Amino acid sequence: MVREALTQERLRAMPVDEAAALLAVRRAEGLTASEEGLLADWLAADPAHARAFALAGRGWDAFDAGADDEILAAMRAHALVPRRRDWLGWPQLAGVAAAVLLLVAVGLWWMPSRVPGGPAGPTVQEIAWSRYAAPAERVRDVTLADGSVMTLDAGSVAEVRFAADARAIRLVRGRALFEVAHDPARPFGVMAATRRVVALGTRFVVDLDDDMLKVMLIRGKVAVEPMGEGEAVTLMPGQRFTERGDAVSVAMVPAPVETPAWSQGLVDLNDVPLSQAIAEINRHARIRIVIRDPRIAALRVSGQFRAGEAERFANTVAELHGLRVIRRAKEIELARK
Repeated sequence: MVREALTQERLRAMPVDEAAALLAVRRAEGLTASEEGLLADWLAADPAHARAFALAGRGWDAFDAGADDEILAAMRAHALVPRRRDWLGWPQLAGVAAAVLLLVAVGLWWMPSRVPGGPAGPTVQEIAWSRYAAPAERVRDVTLADGSVMTLDAGSVAEVRFAADARAIRLVRGRALFEVAHDPARPFGVMAATRRVVALGTRFVVDLDDDMLKVMLIRGKVAVEPMGEGEAVTLMPGQRFTERGDAVSVAMVPAPVETPAWSQGLVDLNDVPLSQAIAEINRHARIRIVIRDPRIAALRVSGQFRAGEAERFANTVAELHGLRVIRRAKEIELARK
């Protein structure tokens, strides 16, 4: 079969994802010298082109990694089969290629089974995610299909996908406590930021706090793995993993507890700076507390408070440290008298 000529005009006329998928298919077949130059020019034209091509490439890599998977093999053959021009032209082929490659790239990227050398994994049909969210001012307990319990802190969001041999959670926002049902045949993995926390049967907390990721192990054993290159960190009970940017640390937590206070709707503070205490209170409050004086931010505070009750907390701290409470429409400021 004579291959249809590709031109920049043809590529510009297509949606970016479809053009990227077609170029990925062409690369798998083997690019001609002119097509190599065409690809280089197309990638250089727009950063979005490079991102779309990388995604399509990951989809094709998943095809190769799943060569022994009957479903993936059939999809791969379908994407490469020669097309008669009177049956399927470039626009239609682009749609087919994009749908097939993006399904694999987006739906299967997390699965160990799609990484060369990884264990066999779930099939293409098992790709749906279920989304769970906690209200802005209340903790939510979710019992998952395997009997595991996920406790979402107020305002937190997580997505869940279970398959025959894998259990995956994606923490989108906030903090969650996991009580994992023991099932050695189906590892339990929680993805957050750049890490994946893997457990069999255990109890742990994953916390996405702005630019910081924290993993606290309460019971059992977990491995905190990078989703890219790098070594995994194994935690023991009472240890907390912290990652901020390129800085990673593991430390013992003083007096670790079986049930974190936040999972019961409480904020437990033990001689922490007021700035840290307010950041915790603000996670649950509709009206935020602010401090503009660094000397006030450095004051220490201890005690147990009801989550979400920002005004009561502000009044208590103001009385303790002799501060003034300034109430505005959307914030409460603590200032010096």
